[in-house]
Amino acid sequence: MNRLRLVHPSNYCQFHYYYTRHNHPRNLSTFTRRLFKLPSPPTLSVNHHDLPTFLTHASRTSLPQTTTTYIGTHYEYIVQQTLRRSAFLLSRTGGRLDAGIDLLGTWHLPQHEHPVRTIVQCKSLKAKAGPNIVRELEGTFHQAPVGWRTRNNSHTLGVLVSPRETTKGVRDALARSSYPLMWMMVTRDGTVRQALWNARAEEMGLGGLQVEVRFDIGDGGGHGGGDGKHVVLTWDGEEMPHMDVVERQMERVERDWLELFPGIEPGVVLETVEELFPGEKPWLYRRGCCGLSDEERDKVVERCRHTS
Repeated sequence: MNRLRLVHPSNYCQFHYYYTRHNHPRNLSTFTRRLFKLPSPPTLSVNHHDLPTFLTHASRTSLPQTTTTYIGTHYEYIVQQTLRRSAFLLSRTGGRLDAGIDLLGTWHLPQHEHPVRTIVQCKSLKAKAGPNIVRELEGTFHQAPVGWRTRNNSHTLGVLVSPRETTKGVRDALARSSYPLMWMMVTRDGTVRQALWNARAEEMGLGGLQVEVRFDIGDGGGHGGGDGKHVVLTWDGEEMPHMDVVERQMERVERDWLELFPGIEPGVVLETVEELFPGEKPWLYRRGCCGLSDEERDKVVERCRHTS
């Protein structure tokens, strides 16, 4: 039986002043996604793609805030925005053909050159959740888009998010599951209160992941009382980077990588590299930014100039 790793606010308790930023999600270009071999995101809604655009759409269409559509969609975007602070890059799926998946994307763990493919179900529940929601999430692995269907489902993480704490039944179901699964309690205002994951998730590379409790200025008096207590995800003792930080690093590495092929159109370089060396992608954390040897880069340049 898989051992469930539970990290609860009673553990890793630290008093810390914390400032939360609310940034608009940025959209990586198609070129950058291809270059770093990120799966293509779902087609975005023409009406909204993040919390600010949804709020504008809801106001323009006079969508009542009491409807299930408003409540559910609003919570999904709250989760998208909240998880982005921990290096999740997620897009909302929406529509009738979403296969039960609310958010889809990648999790960019520190020192990991290959981000974790991630599928997210948001359960905006008022009542406590039962173990059936774990089975529902397991079912989405087989219906996920091609970019998120991996061999033996060992490289895709399933995340359940709810504004309520997990129950014993849910924890037991997570522990028994043969899928890499994670549970996060995220309140409707975007506060993370709980995070836990099973052994299969840890086996896929989450060994450095931990959770710390922190307290906001002016909430609970810095002594853990009131609503000021929340948790943050950390990696090897350091707070997980904001996705904005990861994207800026990707932009710098992309620029350095392209400078290795001066005077050649970026699109031509990428197509040629994909043809000659399909496994090549820029390095974010290793020394240098390119895995190609000098001879291999010369071969790319020669092919590009021959075809242009």
